[in-house]
Amino acid sequence: MENIEKDTTVSKFAENPYVEMKKKLSMNGVFSMLIAILAFAGSAIVADPQSSLKLFLVVLGVCFGVYGLIKVAMGNKIAVSKTNGKVLKKHELLFESGEVSRLKQIVESGNFQSVTSLHRAVGHKAGAKLTLFIDADHTFATAQVSEFIPFDYEPVMNPMCFEGEAVKEIASVMVAA
Repeated sequence: MENIEKDTTVSKFAENPYVEMKKKLSMNGVFSMLIAILAFAGSAIVADPQSSLKLFLVVLGVCFGVYGLIKVAMGNKIAVSKTNGKVLKKHELLFESGEVSRLKQIVESGNFQSVTSLHRAVGHKAGAKLTLFIDADHTFATAQVSEFIPFDYEPVMNPMCFEGEAVKEIASVMVAA
């Protein structure tokens, strides 16, 4: 038996050549750990070992401490443009499965005004997904179309990069959608 290697020409969004996912420190986690430290310090001040206040402060400290450690360890994931280093915001639009080919044509042509004419998904009928990353200045964007194949969305095209006026058009479509 011989191994047959599968040629994959479409990359996942995690491997997007234009977007890098970075971890950012979670301020909620830091704030929770600070509350935990204060709760433990408060429980140490309470002199009566049978006091319900002491028990409450210890339990509060443990809860906030565990939550804070998890949030700090996980961090916040942010998308950053590899070309200009700006933070990108992720948008996802869901459409009916019959719209995959039209959606792919729209993205490849850059005519995003036509997106509003496509049938949006209602309920569990989402078979096509348009994933966009747009920066706050509307100067850079990436777009990729994915199709739902049981249990996950699989990309049907490589990510495309847009700059300049095209990004402003994409952003206006996001407001209308």
